[in-house]
Order: sequence, then structure tokens, then C-alpha cells
Amino acid sequence: MIEVDCYNCKSSNHEFYDSENGHTIVKCIQCGLLFLNPRPGDEEISRVSKSRVYKADELPKVTGTFKEDLKEIYLSRLNDFNYAIMFNQKKRFTWLDINCGHGEFVETVSTLGDKQIDIIGLEPNVRKLEQARERGMDVRFFDLSTHQEKYDVISALNVYSHLPNPPKDIARWCEMLNEGGELLLQTGDTAELAAEHHHKPYSLPDHLSFTSKKLLIELLEKLGMKVIQVEKYRLSQYPIFSYLELLKEIARFFLPGHVATFKFSPEHPDTDMWIRAKKISNNTSSIE
Repeated sequence: MIEVDCYNCKSSNHEFYDSENGHTIVKCIQCGLLFLNPRPGDEEISRVSKSRVYKADELPKVTGTFKEDLKEIYLSRLNDFNYAIMFNQKKRFTWLDINCGHGEFVETVSTLGDKQIDIIGLEPNVRKLEQARERGMDVRFFDLSTHQEKYDVISALNVYSHLPNPPKDIARWCEMLNEGGELLLQTGDTAELAAEHHHKPYSLPDHLSFTSKKLLIELLEKLGMKVIQVEKYRLSQYPIFSYLELLKEIARFFLPGHVATFKFSPEHPDTDMWIRAKKISNNTSSIE
């Protein structure tokens, strides 16, 4: 484990925010970012990204399987962000989905875009990569720092909080976009919440930081991106109350390996943040 400063503003001034699993989250006094401190070193993070295993966890347990129900959610999000209009244009688009997991989003984009889209999934976890390929998806693993291809769209869903230095990684993604290309990012808008209102578990030390809408928009604009749409959705762990959902929660309470929250009316349920941003300058700022 290593001690770190705030990657967003470089400040070393922070205060205790909360703890979980013997790990501590601190809040940057200067910009408000929440981050794990101390955190695993870069080599450990790289190893875990390939296996998604910490300590005694078993590989099959943590890698999971393809989730068909995610495709319906992703299709709804793509429609909310008007990607169907993009795909109706008479040109082909290249798309890279970073850390695509089992490929639920890759498969959804491929279906919606049909012949107008060439989408590649990038996944470091060998088990997930192989399962996605078995479904016919073009999923690979390569080093983004040396990758030479450029894309019209790059997406990264539920990736931000796993990155040790998001500004540096997102700057690299911007460099990989064609002029006028776009980023589609999904992460939580939670850095401005009080600890008692932050959704749990934090999943430490797998999650390394938590940002906010304000901080992420500032970062994207600094990198020469124009934010064109932001939407926030209800977190999946907070179902809308109905008798059916109540029965599901009761079942989760008794079934091994499942977690029931019974949180039908949390303080801040709509923190699942999606941001679409467009590249407007060749002179993308670099962040060290």
C-alpha cells in the first residue's frame, strides 16, 4: 500500500471520510475528491485488473457471467443519448469499449448500430474476454499507452473508480479519438455526498476514488472536450418500491451469496452518472 495525494488537484491536504474492510477513504480539502489512501501500488492494481481477485476470493465467483438484463438497460441509455440518430448517418463508426467485461454493452451497441458500427471491446480479464469471444464479439486486450488506432467513440462504463490516475487515463483516451470523436463515460456522482448518505458498500480497495459531476466536467473541459449531455439514473441497488420488489428483497435476504438492502427511499438514489463529451480541439491538454 502507498500513500498518495489527490490526483485531481495535487493537494496533500485531506481529511478522514469513511472506512471499510480495513481501508480508509479521505476527502480532499481543496477540491472535494474522495479517494482511497493509502491505496494498492500500481503493480498490484494491474494484477487485480486482470483477475479481479483480492486476497482469498475465487476467480469464478468474482468474474461472473454475461448478464442479459443489462442489455435492456444499455439500450435505454443509448436511446437517451440519441445514438440511434448517429447510427442513421451514412457512414461507419469505430467504437472502443474499455474494460468491457463480458461484453453486454459491446453486444448492445453492435445490435443497435448494425452495419454502421465497428465496435471492439477491451478487456484485461482473460476469463471475461474468452466468454465474450464465445458469443461472437470482437474483444481483445492491448496496451492503451502504445495503441496507435483512433476511434470515433470511446466508452468506459464503471471504470473511472478503478483507475489509479483518471486524469492521465482519460487524457490518453482523448488522444485516441478522431477529430470530433466522443467519449461516453459512466461513473458515480457521489463525491459531494456526506458519508452517511454515500451508497454502500464502497467495495474497497477495488474502488480507488469517487468523483462528482462538477469535477468530471471540469476535467473533460480541461482536456479539450465539450460536454454535450449528462444524465443521472437511479442506482440498481435501490429498487422502486412495489410488492414484487419487496418479495425480491426478502428472497435476497435469505439466499446465500445475495445482499438485500430494503432501501426503497434512500437520500440520494440518482447518482448513476453518464456523460457524453465531444472532442473539439486537436490540442488536447496532457495531464501528468
